[in-house]
Amino acid sequence: MSVSWSLLVLPLVECLVMGAAAGAVGALAVASRRVFLAEALTHATFPGAVVGVVVASQVGGLLGGGRVGFTALSLALVVGAALACLPMVALTRWLSGVPGLSSQAAAGAVLSLGFGGGYLLSRWFAPLPLKVDGFLAGSVLNVGWTDVVLAGAVAVLVLLVQVLVGHRIAAVAFDPLGYRAGGLSVGAVDVVVMVLVCLTVAALVPAVGTVLPIALLAAPAASAWPGARSVPSLVRRSALLGAVVCVVGLLLAVRLELSAGGVIGVLCGAVLGASRIRRG
Repeated sequence: MSVSWSLLVLPLVECLVMGAAAGAVGALAVASRRVFLAEALTHATFPGAVVGVVVASQVGGLLGGGRVGFTALSLALVVGAALACLPMVALTRWLSGVPGLSSQAAAGAVLSLGFGGGYLLSRWFAPLPLKVDGFLAGSVLNVGWTDVVLAGAVAVLVLLVQVLVGHRIAAVAFDPLGYRAGGLSVGAVDVVVMVLVCLTVAALVPAVGTVLPIALLAAPAASAWPGARSVPSLVRRSALLGAVVCVVGLLLAVRLELSAGGVIGVLCGAVLGASRIRRG
């Protein structure tokens, strides 16, 4: 299939930025052993994304007297996803403190609640201005500059967090008991990591939906983990690998006429599998 390169410029930029951001945040989640919680939070964005689109369409219809543009709906989707994710972090932390309930069980409950709630809302407010497929798998080829800017802002925020408190995240990852013994709060570091996960997942929804971000969060970081000698090294390696996987996945999808998000997800799994085989 012949595709004009001018049509691929924006998707390629989005892939570079979102791959780097997701890889870097995924490195922090892997180092903090919060991957399953990150998986739960990716699904927790689903209801927020639906509500964001519904509110934007209703407000736009009342104030503008007509249909809301795609850019406004996309922005509302991201904002709604991010806002819904934050209370899910609080819910997960509360459930984790319930006696007899493990953190994995708490994350599983949040995952089920988020995905089920999103599907319920999508049916309740049907027909939506955006297809449900857009919430679940996204569309890299349809991203706009707003999506790229949001993903870039998240990438810059991750870089700032790594520079300012990266040493604290590393300390919690490798010696949480010693960190507590020093009178410091492990919970505060967990919240920082989870908020970054929420913002990253929300920024990725227009491109890869609410289901596929976990592949970009977990696979590059897990693949880079064995060769990394420090958390900053892991962040750099994961960000680079995430960007490469996204770009290669997009180009393969265009060449093979397949779903870009799906190809990127499969490629993430292939990279992780190859890293395991190489070490094993």
